[in-house]
Amino acid sequence: MKFSRPVLAHEEIESDQGMVTAQHRIGAEIGAQVLERGGNAVDAAITTAFAMGVLQPLMNGIGGGGLIVVHMEGGGGGAIDYGMQVPALAGPDTYELDDFLEPPATTSQRYAHRFSYPRVRENANVEGHTAIATPGTLSGLVEALDKWGTISLDQALSPAIRLAENGFPVGYHLALAVYGSLGHFMKLPATRAIFCPDGTPLTTGTIFVQAAHGRSLRHISTDGPDAFYRGEIAQMISDDAAAHGGYLRKEDLAQYRPIVHEKPMLGSYRGYGMKGVSGTCAGPTVFEILNIIENFDLSGLSHGSPELLHLIVEAIKLAVVDRFTFMGDVGLKQLLISTLTSKAYARERAKALDRSAATAPRAGDLWSVMECSPDAFPAPAGIPLDGAIKEGTTTLTTVDKARNAVSLTQTNYSFGGVVAGGSGIVMNNGMGWCCPIPGTVNSVVPRSRPLNNMTPMILLRDGRFYAALGASGGRRIWTAIVQSIVNHIDCGMSLQEAIQAPRIHVESDDILMDERLGDGVRAVLGDLGHLSELETPSYVSSPYAEPNGIWTDGSVLRSAIYPVAKPSFAAGI
Repeated sequence: MKFSRPVLAHEEIESDQGMVTAQHRIGAEIGAQVLERGGNAVDAAITTAFAMGVLQPLMNGIGGGGLIVVHMEGGGGGAIDYGMQVPALAGPDTYELDDFLEPPATTSQRYAHRFSYPRVRENANVEGHTAIATPGTLSGLVEALDKWGTISLDQALSPAIRLAENGFPVGYHLALAVYGSLGHFMKLPATRAIFCPDGTPLTTGTIFVQAAHGRSLRHISTDGPDAFYRGEIAQMISDDAAAHGGYLRKEDLAQYRPIVHEKPMLGSYRGYGMKGVSGTCAGPTVFEILNIIENFDLSGLSHGSPELLHLIVEAIKLAVVDRFTFMGDVGLKQLLISTLTSKAYARERAKALDRSAATAPRAGDLWSVMECSPDAFPAPAGIPLDGAIKEGTTTLTTVDKARNAVSLTQTNYSFGGVVAGGSGIVMNNGMGWCCPIPGTVNSVVPRSRPLNNMTPMILLRDGRFYAALGASGGRRIWTAIVQSIVNHIDCGMSLQEAIQAPRIHVESDDILMDERLGDGVRAVLGDLGHLSELETPSYVSSPYAEPNGIWTDGSVLRSAIYPVAKPSFAAGI
């Protein structure tokens, strides 16, 4: 018996004056309007990011954190890490562990057998006030606007305030996310009052007004970020956390600073320059994977061929073992990252890649490459378990007529259920990124930044802007970005084709594979020793990450939108 399958695709648009991609139509429109008024790519990105926090409050907003990469075509730009931070009151022994181990599954953020660890009792690291880390979004967006933008904070916040105060029609994605979170809402009256008015969850078409959220944004618009980090809003957030057993305090907010990289993390792939964010994110992992793949000649290999998929899978597995062995907010962090992302280290790692069989790779011999040996180094960390919905990230890209460009990804991690005090602000559950076991490279350490999965990227050709891309989708972001780049550069696809093409996801062992790649491909991979599970996206859900981006084809900007799950759009002027 045979069944038809949907053709999952999105229209590609062109523009020569500027473009915005975002995971909401209103967000893309707001960003494009900034460009139409003469704003640059940074103005458009920051304005869109603030608006997305209102349009997708379960996924991102000023209660969360993120990363931004900025390219200024005439020279300059950089990157900002405004990721979330562990509060001072939390530590390695904060969370009590259960004996229960969650099995790997397509519905889980952890699709791997290795590097697992026990679930935290009562999901305290991903649900409720005990899961809240110090948010950085507002600080990072303001810093980017001050450094590279041309408009005021008041102007950048204005559309978000208008959306919060006047409301907007609820779409299917937000309605499904709210419905899927009813368990959280029932526990927390302040959250339930916003997302389940009259005791029923928001439905599509409902005009969603967030009055308290609007008041907070208006307060910030008038008094600046100090209103959030040191003033009345900070006090509300701190008091609410303390009253419910959380660890975040006003002192954590007051000391928070984004990490500004005057130069972004730089690399290359097949002659294309790459700009990303260094630090405890997925940028270094993407660089390492691509550096390993670059050691192999892919000519003659087409998208979806077993030979190409096997090579990609094995390169990812090598980098994943390194990621969970060496990456965290620890001593030697920058030296470790610069080594992991180097071409020389990738050449050594490529020697361990067997093109004829699946392997269970070991971590690389990083210390000999670095020519140092620390007296003590933490144990490998591991892969966070679920316990909350996985709708906690958004991504956007902007390019203006001068070809200044931004790639920005921000997140709440997932949805922990907390709206802080009377602020109307949905808070993150970023403590879920930490390994709850003491003594690892990514354990709970006061004021550290846990390892996250975001990786906004900008590509250059001959030193000039070529493409901007990023993705939402938790642990599957980095595998999606790698395959999008390989599909585009090595397989000759347009970026739109590259992003929407069927793909795989792998971490340390089994493969999650889009069944559209075919039974024949699965059989050949099986002969090579790969176990795989089939899962195909639909228009309302995706087991894979959701990239979007913008690229240049000559003098023309062209959009690239993942066609399923989060309803994403490009807007050109």
